[in-house]
Amino acid sequence: MLSAGRLSSILLQLTLLSAAQAGISPNAAGLGDAGSLLPGSRFPLIPKDLAARSPPIEPAFDRRQAAGDGCGSTAGNTSCGAGLCCSAAGLCGTGRDFCDAPDCQFEFGPACDANAVPSGANTTSVPRPRFGSVLYGGGGVTVCSEPGTIAITYDDGPYVYTSELLDVLSANGVPATFFVTSVNLHKGGVDNASTEWPGILLRMRDDGHQIASHTWSHQNLNDITSSQRFDQMVKDEMAFRNVLGYFPTYMRPPYNTCLRTAGCVDDLETLGYHIIKYNVDTLDYLNLTPDTIQNSKDIFSDALAGGDSNSSAFIVGNHDIHPQTVSNLTQFIIDEGKAQGYTFKTVGDCLGDPEGNWYRDPATGEAIGSSSGSISSSSAAAKRASRNPVAFLA
Repeated sequence: MLSAGRLSSILLQLTLLSAAQAGISPNAAGLGDAGSLLPGSRFPLIPKDLAARSPPIEPAFDRRQAAGDGCGSTAGNTSCGAGLCCSAAGLCGTGRDFCDAPDCQFEFGPACDANAVPSGANTTSVPRPRFGSVLYGGGGVTVCSEPGTIAITYDDGPYVYTSELLDVLSANGVPATFFVTSVNLHKGGVDNASTEWPGILLRMRDDGHQIASHTWSHQNLNDITSSQRFDQMVKDEMAFRNVLGYFPTYMRPPYNTCLRTAGCVDDLETLGYHIIKYNVDTLDYLNLTPDTIQNSKDIFSDALAGGDSNSSAFIVGNHDIHPQTVSNLTQFIIDEGKAQGYTFKTVGDCLGDPEGNWYRDPATGEAIGSSSGSISSSSAAAKRASRNPVAFLA
């Protein structure tokens, strides 16, 4: 769902595109100096009396495609030139509001973040043997199989709030499952050594959390081709391998949807993935203020009220890219769940799947656990403490 700021940006880009096609300058169109638009802050106009005090910025429209500036599905499927991104509004340019995944039309913008490629060998040819009893592909898993358990999950990170979230989880002794997207939100790739993300992934692992895939750039898997779906999963695998030394067998599709009719289910099954959905959606992405986050709390409370810890179990969907989820909602979920007698586990644990089955060896495709796929809690802790990641790459 587009934010109000992103929607305003798209509308502005459409207005500028229409003006350009009509041969009207931004000033004549009443839009002021287009060069004073700030890509990093969703394009607010800088008052002229403040322009001299403003830091240098990347001009939003300094590298547009020469032939009309339009691109994408609304411009005859035309592509931008090298080094350019095709925004959601169908305009070539550079900067966050053009290049951010998943909004950038990656098929028509060579520099879209989604088109970045991790370093190292491609994992497409890695064998995909099946192990364990959890469903591969199919309609997906929506609920823990062990009664009395809650698997709290987070999508779209890591992000600037994730370290704080890990502190909250650690203070409460609660494990979680993180469905990681590598290059969304212009964050530069989770295996990029110049960012904080590799360290956060390693901390997730060492703190006992489960790490799973949420695709490379958060594209809707029902709306892209089979080869593009493989690309979304394989590039995420490569990034995981670069940091952790292995990649997950668990994933959640963006927008919680993966249709067999679109070919999505078959592709993910071919790649050997457990498709994990949820039976409680807190809608935290719609409740972004201290007041409205109460709506998400009410959703969780209502779910617990509809069952009991002797027979019910939940997989709870959240997002660690939202500050209220991290600083407010998470503690409420933990406190409420424990008060109702529930135990918090990772998705793999609440499905009875040994930790060694959660990840594949990138060389053999086998589970990283023992040949039986079984790892005890004590040996898992020892393994986390002694496991050295391969050198992650810039």
